[in-house]
Amino acid sequence: MDKKAKARLPSSGSKLRWEREGAENTLRGEREQKTDKASENAASKKSQRKQIQKEAANQKKRESAKTRQEAEGAAKRKGKLKFETADGKKPDKPGRKVIHAPADMASVKVHQLVHASNEDNNTGVQAAEFAENTGEASLHAASHAKYSRKLHKYKKAERLEKKADKTQIEEMFQKSLKENPEAASNVFSRWRQKQEIKKEYAAMKAGKSEAQAAYRTGSTVTSRVKKEFEDLTAKAFQFVTEHSHIIILILGAALLLLVISGMLSSCTAMLGGSGNAVIGTSYTAEDDDILGAEADYRALEDDLRRRIREMQEDDDYDDYELHVDEIGHNPWELASLLTVLYEDYSRREVQRMLRQLFEAQYSLSSSVSVETVTETRTVRVGESLGTVTTSGYCNCRICCGQWSGGPTASGVYPTANHTLAVDANNPFVPMGTKVVMNGVEYKVEDTGNFARYGVQFDVYYDSHIAASLHGHKQWECFLADDNGSNTVDVTTTTTQRVLNITATNRTLTSVIASMDLTAEERERYQLLLQTKGNKPYLFEDDIYSNPTGDYLHYDIPGEALTDAKFAKMIREAEKYLGYPYVWGGSSPSTSFDCSGFVSWVINNCGNGWNVGRQTAEGLRGCCDIIQRSQAKPGDLIFFQGTYDTPGASHVGIYVGNGMMIHCGNPISYASIETSYWQQHFYCFGRIR
Repeated sequence: MDKKAKARLPSSGSKLRWEREGAENTLRGEREQKTDKASENAASKKSQRKQIQKEAANQKKRESAKTRQEAEGAAKRKGKLKFETADGKKPDKPGRKVIHAPADMASVKVHQLVHASNEDNNTGVQAAEFAENTGEASLHAASHAKYSRKLHKYKKAERLEKKADKTQIEEMFQKSLKENPEAASNVFSRWRQKQEIKKEYAAMKAGKSEAQAAYRTGSTVTSRVKKEFEDLTAKAFQFVTEHSHIIILILGAALLLLVISGMLSSCTAMLGGSGNAVIGTSYTAEDDDILGAEADYRALEDDLRRRIREMQEDDDYDDYELHVDEIGHNPWELASLLTVLYEDYSRREVQRMLRQLFEAQYSLSSSVSVETVTETRTVRVGESLGTVTTSGYCNCRICCGQWSGGPTASGVYPTANHTLAVDANNPFVPMGTKVVMNGVEYKVEDTGNFARYGVQFDVYYDSHIAASLHGHKQWECFLADDNGSNTVDVTTTTTQRVLNITATNRTLTSVIASMDLTAEERERYQLLLQTKGNKPYLFEDDIYSNPTGDYLHYDIPGEALTDAKFAKMIREAEKYLGYPYVWGGSSPSTSFDCSGFVSWVINNCGNGWNVGRQTAEGLRGCCDIIQRSQAKPGDLIFFQGTYDTPGASHVGIYVGNGMMIHCGNPISYASIETSYWQQHFYCFGRIR
């Protein structure tokens, strides 16, 4: 009995009342005891539940750290990553919402179902909650372990995988070509076949990697929670049994989601395959930007021609020598390269690349040389020998040294207003020649050493003072009438400063060939050249890119072949029918441009000609210009204005009947009667 009950004890006279109150107190105490015991049991259960949750959280942390370490170790051992993404970059780490979305959705659903069920199912609830927490911990640990790797480890593994992938794809491609020879029929077919193999390989590998990852993750999680799940198996089975209809609904929804995703992926792949085939063979930039970039590159070439012309017009030099290649490029090559490098580019975006390509294709240099030029010409009596430089001398020791006081080189003694001397090593006119200068007739009777001073005649004086006063005088000189012959050979020697100008065209073809492009980029480049970017109208006015009226086969009239020189020329020229046009090309090893082809034929046909490597304008200088009506097979035909350059810009070999053989694109026969060639006709020339 408690103290409170004792305090309320009745007196001895109230026994009955005491007994009744005692019974009531007893019952009340028993009820309070039961209440206290129930409270204690509830508190104990709550404490146990908190302890279980705390242990589960600690276990979750330990498992997360251990899973992360094992994932890093697996990455180190294998050194292999998922197949590269489309852009070749390291994939971004997914956000928390992306990683945990499936688990969160399932967790919310299970919580709702659990708490909506009968409160008496305490065992099933505990089992479900524990399983849920453990599964979430495993999912989170596996997810975060993948992205905790060091960056340098990722890059190393990525390089290894890319190398292995490339080798595997190439083996599959070669095997496919052997099994399907029709796939190798052209460049486009090979490119399309390779793209399909890459897609198949990527899909195959991605599926394999996901299966392996799922297996590894499942195995790891199972091994860690095996003990816990063994204890909870019976409880979880009971819970699932009681809520089987809800589980079936969740599984059905997941299956439906997978089916829809597969359908969408298939549609995307089909659309992507057809779209890529078209994009891969097309120029993706706007026409205005493509034409604008081409115009900018031609402007750079025009500026180069302007600089060469200005160098030729420099008055500081007596003469110039040109060693200049043809200046120009194939516009399809430029447009195809820019598409490969930039895809959908703007005119402004490619300016730096245009400058770099131009500087790689062309080089301009100059040098100065001093040359002694000796010219001999025949002058008739009475004709002018030109303006000459004269000096004065006498027979003193200062002027004549050891020969002072003696006779002249001709054996006679000198006479004032009569005797002239010429340079002994470089005489202006022969000894004995009579000339008239400044109204006086002189005769060449002596020699000296003064040509190095730019002097043609030394005039004799009786005194040294008179000779000194003469200085250097410019006189016009005429051949005298009383010469023994009606003509005389006049030799003029001058010193000239010559400017040597060299402009080299490496060709855009060679520049692109030397660029660091991948195999896929080079294949795409060739496809674009072949298809002209599906925009053949862009450069239809460029004769080198769009030849018209050309033939690879043409029967030359038999009478034309009776000319032995022409027969040799055409025999050499026809060896190269079908060779492509290459800017700056001058031999079979490099192919040809128009002037390179004609120069090669002239030099190698066996007619004894050797004109060297000339431009079209240079070849015109090797010919005698003839009337169109006089042209015959073997003559050269010249055109102007086919691109921006002075003089002849294109040359071919005339074969008669209004036909020529020339290097268009490719080397072929062509009619000169078309409107294009008639518009640009310049002249005919016959090789000297």
